Amino acid sequence: MTWVMWRLLDPALRRRVAPAAVEERPPRAGASAAVLEALLDAAAAVLAADSLEDTLRRMAMQLRALVPYDDLAVYELVDGARILSPAFAAGRWAEEVMAESFSTEVGITGQVVREKRTRNVPRVHLDPVGEMVAGTDQEPEALVCVPLLVEHRAIGALNVYRLGEEAEFSATEAEVVERFAMMAALAFDSARQRETLRAQARTDGLTGLLNQQSCRERLEVEVTAADAAGRPLGLVAIDLDHFKSINDTHGHAEGDRILQAVAERLTTVVRASDVAARLGGEEFALILPGAGPAHSLETAERARAAIAELGIGARALTASAGIATFPENSRDAVELLELADSALYSAKRAGRNRCQRYTARARPQLRSA
Repeated sequence: MTWVMWRLLDPALRRRVAPAAVEERPPRAGASAAVLEALLDAAAAVLAADSLEDTLRRMAMQLRALVPYDDLAVYELVDGARILSPAFAAGRWAEEVMAESFSTEVGITGQVVREKRTRNVPRVHLDPVGEMVAGTDQEPEALVCVPLLVEHRAIGALNVYRLGEEAEFSATEAEVVERFAMMAALAFDSARQRETLRAQARTDGLTGLLNQQSCRERLEVEVTAADAAGRPLGLVAIDLDHFKSINDTHGHAEGDRILQAVAERLTTVVRASDVAARLGGEEFALILPGAGPAHSLETAERARAAIAELGIGARALTASAGIATFPENSRDAVELLELADSALYSAKRAGRNRCQRYTARARPQLRSA
């Protein structure tokens, strides 16, 4: 039995983590041995999840087996612990719940997080603190809202709802949700940290775009998908012209600021389905699913125009771009990146500040890795 599971059943810890008793219900006998055993099984199932999404999905599934409910929402604290942002929702209003973040100063959930105190509310629509989620119907429902606490620090809240005038949760049910939330908070916090570390490994530390390795992996995925769907794919390699002189003249801090600004501009010229990446130094890439040669060229020119708006001192910032497309130029992801890179350097040799599609003539000019 893990440390988390032992502590899940420790009444003393429960009093420390959630110092106030579940409200609006008289004291009753604690959870039965069978319920405690079920909590242990639920903890084991949730802790076995291998991703944040899987952790949240298992939380919803395991809790429903312990305490029947109609709707569930998990919120996490963001923006300096001032905003509650939806992390997961299940039920009829899941889409509406996921669309709305709100201040910790608002509603029952905000109160629970501020006070670090569970609330068992038999009729939410009659509660003076209650707030409706935008787009949902006002109807009788009961709520158990539990703060998600890790070492006395609130990281979010777990809400479970049941519909109807007489749908209130018993004190024992609320206690089970509260005990479950102790384990869920630890599992959620751990999964979020793992997800953050994975994201950091995939992204470029300066710009937040995909890094070179992740770009290559994503390109492999997109080429496979394009091949299966019989659709085109465009790849644009972009390099800032004379960037070394920017660093030499204005310093590396200014160079870094320019790179960050370029990354922001690139994300504004692509579609939601497209991917922007930093390959290293001053070189970037755009992966364009569904884009043929014409669309890829148009996107590359928009990217260069957006970069030119930045400028450095009195001088315009220019960029060169190389374009290769699937399946016209290659059906292999690694080669496609090489061909786009080749076209890019062909553009630079032709005088910079221009786009160049890959042509067979550029092939011998491939630079070495």
